[in-house]
Amino acid sequence: MLTAAMCGLGHGQAVAQSLNVSDQGDLMRQIKSAYSDGRFSEFSRLAQQLPDNHLFTPYIEIWRFRFFIKGQEKQSPDDVVVWRSEEVLPLLNRYPATWPTEQLRRDWLQQLARAGQWDLYRQQRTELKYRPDQGVECADLYLSAYQGQVNKPALNKVVSSEKRLARTCRTLLKTLYYRDIIQAADLDRHVLHLVADKQVSAATQFVDEMSDTAWGRGIDTRALSNAVDNPDKALKQAKSSGTDLIVATAIARKAIADPAEAAALVQGQYAQRLSESTSRWLWAHIGHRAALLWQPEASKYFSKSSPEAMSGEQMEWRTRAALLQENWPLVLQTIDEMPQELKDNRAWQYWRGRALTATGKTVEARQEWIRAANSFSFYGKLANEELGTTVTAPLKPQPLTQQELERARKNPGLQRALALYDAGLRMDGFWEFNLQIAQMKDRELLAAAAWAERNQLYDRAIAAADKTEAEHDLALRYLTPFRDNLKAKAQEVGLDESWVYGLIRQESRFLTIARSGVGASGLMQVMPATAQYVAKKIGLAGFKNSDITNIDTNLTLGTNYLRMVYDQHGQSPVLASAGYNAGPGRPSAWKRRLGEGRVVEGALFTELIPFDETRDYVKNVMSNTVAYSLLLNNSSTPLKQRLGMIQGSN
Repeated sequence: MLTAAMCGLGHGQAVAQSLNVSDQGDLMRQIKSAYSDGRFSEFSRLAQQLPDNHLFTPYIEIWRFRFFIKGQEKQSPDDVVVWRSEEVLPLLNRYPATWPTEQLRRDWLQQLARAGQWDLYRQQRTELKYRPDQGVECADLYLSAYQGQVNKPALNKVVSSEKRLARTCRTLLKTLYYRDIIQAADLDRHVLHLVADKQVSAATQFVDEMSDTAWGRGIDTRALSNAVDNPDKALKQAKSSGTDLIVATAIARKAIADPAEAAALVQGQYAQRLSESTSRWLWAHIGHRAALLWQPEASKYFSKSSPEAMSGEQMEWRTRAALLQENWPLVLQTIDEMPQELKDNRAWQYWRGRALTATGKTVEARQEWIRAANSFSFYGKLANEELGTTVTAPLKPQPLTQQELERARKNPGLQRALALYDAGLRMDGFWEFNLQIAQMKDRELLAAAAWAERNQLYDRAIAAADKTEAEHDLALRYLTPFRDNLKAKAQEVGLDESWVYGLIRQESRFLTIARSGVGASGLMQVMPATAQYVAKKIGLAGFKNSDITNIDTNLTLGTNYLRMVYDQHGQSPVLASAGYNAGPGRPSAWKRRLGEGRVVEGALFTELIPFDETRDYVKNVMSNTVAYSLLLNNSSTPLKQRLGMIQGSN
C-alpha cells in the first residue's frame, strides 16, 4: 500500500528527495519510537533527517513541544501547570486539523478548566473538531458548575465509572464535593463501582487524592483492598469495626459469584450497618449481577433500589431483567425511568414499542418505532419491520465527479493518514483519518470513502461511508473485497455469502493484517489454536500458524470453523455468530439458563447476551447480513426471520 502520499506536503510544497517513500516511513517509525520512549537526543537526531514541511512535520513539532513541556513539568511536579497561550497557540494555528493538534488542544482545555480560565476555555472549546474525550467532557461539566448548572445525568456517568477517571474528572469530583454539589455518598458510589470491577488500584489512588477532605481521611485504603481480596474476612472483622464503605465493598465482591448470598447479607445481619444510599447501590449491583446470570430474582433485587442510585449500565440491565421475564409492564416502566440519553437509544425505543404493543397501546408503539426506524442499524431494521416496511437498498447517490474525487486525493489530512498507515503507524493513521472526516458533508464523505477504498484502507472507507446522513452508497458502506475467493469458500462449506461478509465486516473490517488483543488474526480473526484444530480437521496439509494471515488460508479456516459452529448450534446464525465471537460453548450455557421448554425470539436472546462485545457483535453481524444480501442479491430475508427463535435446554 506504499504510495506517493508519503512524499506529499500539507501546503503543496516540494519535498526533498533525499529519502524515498519507504525510507521516510522507516524514519518516521524510528522517530515515533524515540518519542514514545522519551529519548529526546535520538528523537532530535532522527527528526533532522526528515525533509522540511513534510506531511509528518506537525507530528514532529508537536512531539518536540511535548518533550519541552515535560521537562518543565518535572521541575515543578506539584504546580498546577497551564501552558501559556504564546507557547501553544502558534503550534495550534500553524498545524490546524491534524490529530496531534487535536490532542494538544484537548490537554490544554483540561488545564484551562482546572485553572478556571473560562474565557480562553470557551474560545478554544469551539476549535475542537472531533468528539471530546472523557477529560474534556469533565471540563465541560466544570464550566456548567461554574455557571451554576449541574448536568445530573452526565455527572452520574462520571460517578458511575468503573475505570480510573481522567485527572480533570477526579479534580471535578473533589471540587464539587467541596462545594456541596455532590456528597460523600456519591464518592462512596464511585469507589464501589471501581472495587466491584476489581479496579482496586484506581479506587485507592482516588481515595489518596481525596486525603485532604473529610471523606478521604475517613477511609482506610488497606482495609478497602483487603475487603476486595478477602471479603469473608473483611465481613467477619466488620462485625465489631469497619465503615459502611468497607462492608459494602466486601458484599459487592461476594455478589459477583453469588447474588443470592449477597442479598441475604444486605437484608440480614448487615442491614443496620449500611446507610440507605449504600443499600440502594448494593441492591442495584446485586440486581445487575443476577441479571447477567439470567436469574429471575434480578428484578426483585432491582426493585429494592432506585434509578437515582443506578449507573446507566445497571438501568439497562434492569430492563433486560424485565425482558427475560417478558414482563412488559415492567419493561415499559424501567425504560421510562431511564435518563433521556438512554431512552433515545434505538434498542430501548424498539423494546418500548414492543412493551406498548403488549399493553394495548398500539398507536404509541408505532410512534416509538417511527423514531427508531433506520435502514442500517439492527433495531432500526426491526422497527421498520414492525411498521410493516420492507427494508430495501437506499437509492444510489449521483456518481462522484472527478472534481470531488480529486479534492479527496489532494486532501493533506487524508494524505497524511495514508502515509502513517504506509509507515506502519496504524493507530496514528486511524485517528488522523477519523479527524479529517469528522466534519465532512455527505459528498465529501463519499469521496473520502472511495479514495480510501482505492488505497485499500477498507476499514476507513467503511468509517467514512457510515457517516453519511442523506446520501448513502451501500457498496461503500458494505465493501466486498476478495469477492471471488470469499464466494467460493462460502459455497464450498454451504454458508450464506452475505452472512460471511457480514461477519468479516464486523471482525476485521477487511484488514488482512488485523490482530486482536487475544491473538486472533486475519480477515476472519482466527485464533492460532482454532486454526490448528480446523486445519487438522479438514486435512490442510503443511499448515503453519504463520499462514493465518494469508487471505486464502484465513478464509478457508474461518469459513470451515464458522460452519462447524453453525452445525453445533442447530444452524442458528444468532447462536453461531455468538459462538464465533465468545467461544462455541457459551451459547449452549446461555440456552441452559433459559431452561428446557422455554422459547424466545432471537432479538430478545441477543439483547440478553451478558457480554457487551458479543451482544453488539451479533447485532452488527446480523444487521450487516441483511445489507449484504440487499447488495449482492437485491433482496433479503427480513431480519426478524433471520434471527428466528431460540429454544432453551437443560
